[in-house]
Order: sequence, then C-alpha cells, then structure tokens
Amino acid sequence: MKKKVLAVLLCASMVFGLAACGSTAPAATDNAAAPAATEQAAPAAAEKTDAPATETAAANPVEGKKVAYIMLLPSASIFQMWKDSCANLCEKMGVQFDFFFCDGDFNKWQDTIRTCASAGYDGLLLSHGNQDGSYVFLKEITEQYPDMKIVTFDTQFYTDGQYQKLPGVTQFFQQDDSLVTVLLDSMIEKFGEGVRLMKVWRGPNYNSPFDRREVGWQAYEKAGKIKTVEEVQPLQDTPESANTVFAAALQKVKREDVDGVVVYYDAYGQGVFQAIKENPNFGGDNKLPMASVDIDPVDITNMQNEPEIWTAAGTTDWTLNGEIGMRILFLEMANEYDKIYDPASGKTGVDYVEIPGSAILAKDLKPDSTVENLGAIAADTYGNLDYLSETDWMPKNLLH
Repeated sequence: MKKKVLAVLLCASMVFGLAACGSTAPAATDNAAAPAATEQAAPAAAEKTDAPATETAAANPVEGKKVAYIMLLPSASIFQMWKDSCANLCEKMGVQFDFFFCDGDFNKWQDTIRTCASAGYDGLLLSHGNQDGSYVFLKEITEQYPDMKIVTFDTQFYTDGQYQKLPGVTQFFQQDDSLVTVLLDSMIEKFGEGVRLMKVWRGPNYNSPFDRREVGWQAYEKAGKIKTVEEVQPLQDTPESANTVFAAALQKVKREDVDGVVVYYDAYGQGVFQAIKENPNFGGDNKLPMASVDIDPVDITNMQNEPEIWTAAGTTDWTLNGEIGMRILFLEMANEYDKIYDPASGKTGVDYVEIPGSAILAKDLKPDSTVENLGAIAADTYGNLDYLSETDWMPKNLLH
C-alpha cells in the first residue's frame, strides 16, 4: 500500500517539477521500410465487456479516467498548443489530464512513463520517443500494464534491423515527406523544375522525422524536379550551430549558382536566416530565399519582416494534432479501435496515422498572424476537422 501511495505522489509531483523543452527523436535507417498503416483490431483482452455495444455508444466511456501527455523534448510553442488542445478535450470529456516535458532526456521520459503506469493512469499519449530504445521499453510496459492504453507520436518502433508493431498501440505522425515537398513545390513554382537548392538537415539515420522528410527530397531529386547544390549539417540542434555552419557554406558557393534553401527544422532555419541576412552577397539586393519545416512565433515574425528571405514554412496544425492524438487514445480506452481514422489513407481501424503537411507562405501572412490563427491564411489541409476520429459520444464539433 505504501508503494502505491508513493507512486501516486511521485507522478503527481512531476506535473509541477518538470520543465519544458526541444530536440528530436533518433531514427530510421530505411524509411521506405517503415510499416504501412494496417487495420487494427482491439486486443483480445480488451474485447471483453459487460455492457452492450449500444449502451457504450450512448454514454461517455472515458469519463472519470486519467491520462497524461509525456513529451521527450523541452517545451516549445507548438508543443504547448498540443498540450492545451489535449487539456481542452479532456475537460470536455470529464477526463483528468496531466502533462510532462522531459528536457530531451530519454531516461527521464522512460522514468515518467513507468511512474505514471504504476500510479494507475488509464492512458498515455507519448511523444518523440527514441527509435533505438522505444520499442523494447514500451513492449515491456504494455506487457506489465496490459489495461493501460498507449498512443505514440513521432516514435518509430525499430529493432533487430526492422520496423516493429506493438499490438494495441497506435503510432501517429506528421506526414513528414509532405512537410518537405510542399516547400519544394513553392520553390519550383518560383524557379521552375530543376531549381538549384541548398539543403540543411542532419542525417541520414540521425532521427526518424528527418529521415522521413528526406524521402520527399529524394523523390523530387530523382524525378529531376530539384538539384542539390550543397548539403549543410549543423553540429548541434541549435540556431547558433546552424548559423555557424551555414555561414561557412555560403563562403563556398556563388549567389548565381543557387536559387534557394530548404531547412528540415525551424530551429536550424533561424540560424540560416541570420546567416543569409549577415552576408551581403545573399542578403543584399539579390536575397536568397529559404523555407523551413515546423513553425513558431519567431519564424512568423521573421517571415513578416523579411518575406523575400524566409518565404515559407511546412507544418501541420499543432492544436489539431493534440486533439487528434487524444481522440485516438480515448478510442483505444473505449476499445473502439475500428473508429481510429487516418487522413493520409482515408481508412479507419488503422494503427498508423499520418497528418498531411501544409505550406504557410510569407506572402499570405497578415500583420496579426500568429501560430494560433494560421488557419485563416493556410490551405484546407491545415486544421481540417475531417482529420478527426469521431464517435457518437465524441463528435467532431465537440471543441469547434
């Protein structure tokens, strides 16, 4: 009994003790081999229920339950949007919600999951787990706590040289290749096919999202739509590191030999942006345009102030992403796996969900544009309510 009380107190104290953070998950060796979405049935043990199906559908089956969002990375604007969306849905559904940011520390992420599992949480929404260790660790957790449901975001399951599945666990991603291709499309629209581009990323095999984004680049390059002039790799996941290495790279290329830059991570983009501005050959009268994946308030300000340099950002609606992830978790908790919807394939009852990317163009931004209201200027793929999984007890318009 003392151990149980201690576990509950420890998990509760984490809500107030963990600070927020930003890095990325380690990663795929062969993204083309990543598992496709497959139809997912509720685990055998989960199919047993005393209540008739019609009775379950009429009521709210998750009311009174307890869930948590556990993010490996530090806090950032987009992750706070995710967290707030989860909190709003939980409040609407009568579910207790806690959240934890783990400062990029995989051991801390694992310890937090273990503590919450032992404290009796009904469901966990887990984000950015390391590919190298997440499968083995979460397999152990699901076996030790078979009644607790899990949904992962940006977390590949990879071991023994291949991608794996965990029964009953839904994997949720941004459609990372499209986050890059929407930016490439914007460059092609401006310069035509064969556009000459510099690429800023870390890889291959540095982290899963980057490898998944590289799939889009490689497809366009093989098709002759783009040409890689220079590949630049920051040494650390910071704007400062990106600034240093990209400033050096600009010394090696002539302005007339490059049309634009595509950056796989907006933290790198902030460093690249400063390097371009500080170089008179690239930030003067003939500015070098760049585009980046992800978006935060700093990016929007830079795009508003210097739209000829920072021309676009490829992203998804992080407010909607949080709601999508929590809805999937609720459906698992209600054993309604057949209702889990994948916008990328248009199928339901899947265990692999992807959200298509959208290009936020600098030329479309308004003076009052913020991370929270980008839906007003973005394409229909951004913040699309049709991407939500739903049931009669959890309709799409619940928060909208």
